[in-house]
Amino acid sequence: MSSIKRNEIKKIIYEAVLIILAAIYLIPFYIMFTQSLKSPQETMMNPLGLPHVFQFDNFKKVWELMHFEVAFINTFVLTLVSVVGIALISGMCSFTIAKRKAKGYQYLYYVFVCGLLIPFYMTLSPLIKLMKDLNLVDSLMGLSLAYIGRGVPFAVFLYVGFIRAMPHEIMESAVIDGCSPSTLYWRIVFPMVKNVTSTLIILNTLWVWNDFLFPLLTLQSASTKTIPLAQYMFYGMYSSQWNLAFASYLLSIVPLVIVYFFMQRSIIQGISTGGVKS
Repeated sequence: MSSIKRNEIKKIIYEAVLIILAAIYLIPFYIMFTQSLKSPQETMMNPLGLPHVFQFDNFKKVWELMHFEVAFINTFVLTLVSVVGIALISGMCSFTIAKRKAKGYQYLYYVFVCGLLIPFYMTLSPLIKLMKDLNLVDSLMGLSLAYIGRGVPFAVFLYVGFIRAMPHEIMESAVIDGCSPSTLYWRIVFPMVKNVTSTLIILNTLWVWNDFLFPLLTLQSASTKTIPLAQYMFYGMYSSQWNLAFASYLLSIVPLVIVYFFMQRSIIQGISTGGVKS
């Protein structure tokens, strides 16, 4: 057998394996889509098959029962404030830490890194008590401050490693030309860390948008419910409305899919470049 035929056979095998893996990864999406279009009885009797009658009214019921527009706005505002806050604070802080040679800034970096070593559940109880003392419970802005505080250490860790690997000549030339520190960051450094910023945006968006535990413990009134909290109404002690639950999942992932497709290239570049730079 010639080497050309062997390469062709290997290529066919690799493609077949990739197709099988892709099909396996698509199974949960298939189940979610088909279950969202079934009646309650059919979700139990025929969980994997296609629906006999497409129940498009499920999405209308979900929208009305969840008050989806309110939950969507709350989740959107919470995610936007948290993600933007993490990106802005950690970016400027990382620039100062990476380019200042005083030891105090290096120790500050170690403080942020230590924040990565503490498990989230160890800080949950004292954090909620602190939020109660500061009257930040049942407040989207208060919850966003908690998300920012939790997300900044990881963002600083990524930013500092990337900024330290940047060519010093570019920044020195900008300083010689009269750039102030703020101008240097926003005009020179920030565009160069675009890929890392995109990666942090999508990771933190997925985290905040889908988080259930933290909003459950801090948000109490119906006017502040997020999408994960509103979806919880479809699960009961004795029965669950699986068709409506899956329909709510489908509605909730649409914004995330849109964000991912718009930022897909920057995310992949950010992950690969960040791994090399660090």
